[in-house]
Amino acid sequence: MKAMDKELWLFTMKFPYGLGESYLETELPIVAEAYDRVRIFPLEADGPARPLPAHAEVHHLLPGPLMYTPLPPLRVLAILPRFLRAWHAVVRTAPSRNLAAKRRRELLSILRQTFNRQRLLAKAWGEQYHPGRVTLYSYWTSDWASVLACWKLADRDVRFVSRMHGFDLYAERAEDGWPMLQALQVEQAERILVASQAGLDDVLSRYPAMAHKFKLARLATQDHGAGPWAPSATLRVVSCSNLVELKRVPLIAEALGQVQGPVQWTHFGDGPERGAVEAAVKGLPGNIAVELMGNRPNSEVIGWYRSRPADVFVHASSTEGGAPVAMQEAASFGIPLVAADAGGVREVVTAQSGILLPHAVRPQELGAVLNGFRQSPWYATGARAQVRAFWNSRFNARQVYGALAHELTC
Repeated sequence: MKAMDKELWLFTMKFPYGLGESYLETELPIVAEAYDRVRIFPLEADGPARPLPAHAEVHHLLPGPLMYTPLPPLRVLAILPRFLRAWHAVVRTAPSRNLAAKRRRELLSILRQTFNRQRLLAKAWGEQYHPGRVTLYSYWTSDWASVLACWKLADRDVRFVSRMHGFDLYAERAEDGWPMLQALQVEQAERILVASQAGLDDVLSRYPAMAHKFKLARLATQDHGAGPWAPSATLRVVSCSNLVELKRVPLIAEALGQVQGPVQWTHFGDGPERGAVEAAVKGLPGNIAVELMGNRPNSEVIGWYRSRPADVFVHASSTEGGAPVAMQEAASFGIPLVAADAGGVREVVTAQSGILLPHAVRPQELGAVLNGFRQSPWYATGARAQVRAFWNSRFNARQVYGALAHELTC
């Protein structure tokens, strides 16, 4: 290996395994062009592996029980100053002393596990890490970011960059409104890349003294060209999200029940709320045809957009961390968007790309918009070209992730 070879060490939840973290399927090939080698460290390896760039390789640092093995008490004593620094960084952000006391045992367990993971990482890879040559990049400001923060406490030369999306960003999405290790992660990170302006505004309001560390770095999607389209007597609706409560997919079903004339609704995604969605679908009138496609690889979803005409993409989520990638993908094909105003949604749904509805949208409101959609200005070839142009100006992966690669290598 040449002395100045550049390496990216990417820390993920499961990627490249399973179907999650699909955004990396687009981001990684572009960012990887800036490096001679990419090492990927998934926290877990579950499910089939996805293709990677030729110079990328996967390393399993924490197989089996090592994932949750705590640092033994004698080892804690050996690093007590570091351990206490992390402890105090966390405890001082607790919403109340009572809550800190209530979750004291949990915090002790988490920190012992985190410091043990850090010990294993440093033992296995410490000698190969050189800050001028290796970029440490945690895809979430979560478990791995905590490990890297503890490594920074042990070695001041360690520098890492972390991303923030949604669950790892907003305090209200954490138990008791306390993202327990977030302050430690922010304190030790070199930079934190936030996936939406809404998220950036939130963390800046909570960490004003560390404002210099945060930067907007949206996710993005590839250009697969405009999707096929021609007017039709059937309103063709598509949506894509996990079937979980916060995505409010049954609300879409209820809204579609108010649309006059034939409707074809296709939904991609699955989850624990599938039963509720199926129950809502059973109550729909006969003019509504529904396809619940379940979880599909991103390549299949893209293939559907490339071959099937869709009139409108609908999104009813009650919360979003970033500017939703599913909406970006639809817009890249020229499909107008109709969505509830949550998190970074308004960064994708503007006057150039669709219709932004109130956060607390009711089925009647969404139903009225969809019922009149075929008579709206959005039901036209020119409007679809406008949607695609908007997507290209803000969410084109080649531009967005090319800039990200520069940001990471600086």
